[in-house]
Amino acid sequence: MNPTSQQTFRLELTPQEVEARCTALWQQFRSPGRVLSALVSMQSLFALAPAGTRENAPYREIQAIVARHAEEARNALIGESGQRLQAALQHRETREITRIHADLSRNGFWQAASAANPGRGGAEAMGDIAWLTQWCQSARDRAEAASGYPEALDFRTAGIDAAEYAAMNELLRCLQSL
Repeated sequence: MNPTSQQTFRLELTPQEVEARCTALWQQFRSPGRVLSALVSMQSLFALAPAGTRENAPYREIQAIVARHAEEARNALIGESGQRLQAALQHRETREITRIHADLSRNGFWQAASAANPGRGGAEAMGDIAWLTQWCQSARDRAEAASGYPEALDFRTAGIDAAEYAAMNELLRCLQSL
């Protein structure tokens, strides 16, 4: 075979096959985040279809099937993350808040925080905001003291994980806006 010749791979799928594969992803991964990653990968792969193919009804139906499953996975991920955030707030677990923040987009994190908030009563929510405010202010004060320059922050020297500070500050801003 000539190494300069173009090699191709053709993939033909029916909407039923794609529906079955999307359903199987839930049994294979059991994690909404992993299912969502797989579905987004499928969407990216299907987007490589030639322009003419993207105009036919089966292609549009397949894209709709994958989009529907992706939306279900996003909703499940937001709900699961909201429950995790609720528990992390209750137990004051900054590392868990940081993990949740890292796992989600900014919009997803705000949705999860909003989903967690109704599960926390008024007094609990106010306590969460007070705790987050104190934690963020303390971290800022320590980072500013460590920098040696006014209004400059040095999280590393202060021994503060910048990702942890970002997550806590983002959660504080979200909860204050609700």
